[in-house]
Amino acid sequence: MREPKSALRARFRQERSAVSPVEKQRIDEAVAANVLQSGVYRAAKTVFLYVSTAAEIDTSRILADALRQGKTVCVPRCEAAREMTARRIRTQEELCGAGAFGILEPSPDAPIVSPDQIDLILAPALACDRRGVRLGYGGGYYDRFLHRSNAFRAALCAESRLLEALPAEPHDERVQYIFTERQVWQVHET
Repeated sequence: MREPKSALRARFRQERSAVSPVEKQRIDEAVAANVLQSGVYRAAKTVFLYVSTAAEIDTSRILADALRQGKTVCVPRCEAAREMTARRIRTQEELCGAGAFGILEPSPDAPIVSPDQIDLILAPALACDRRGVRLGYGGGYYDRFLHRSNAFRAALCAESRLLEALPAEPHDERVQYIFTERQVWQVHET
């Protein structure tokens, strides 16, 4: 793919917004089911997952299940200096306000969980490729966070945006699993 990342982001945002609400709900439910049935999720004691916006793959079912299962659940909080911390929550009601990007976040008092204590990270993606390259939103928050963790890394992505190849830069952190509505793609190192 020779398109610059900014053009790809615009293209995939447009494609994502063209999906009907009924189809989006079907995709969201199937992706969540694939996550919840996976061995990597079931084995994880500490899960870090994004709090979805209306446009993203919905994580509310996964979040509710992880809390119900008694897993340690962490969600992102964007801090100063373009860093993201993992903050532990015990209920969804602890997501008290919109942060810098209009996304629900826990309070600044929520306990910080070190990246090395996390078993599974579920990251958002506009698109992914079969090599584990994830196209995010361009802020680098997840790349910097993933770099500090040895957790299993997964992205949630619609099947229509799982491609053979995306452009990658040296600082781009790859994922090991991609959950779509049709499959759990495990990336094999080459």
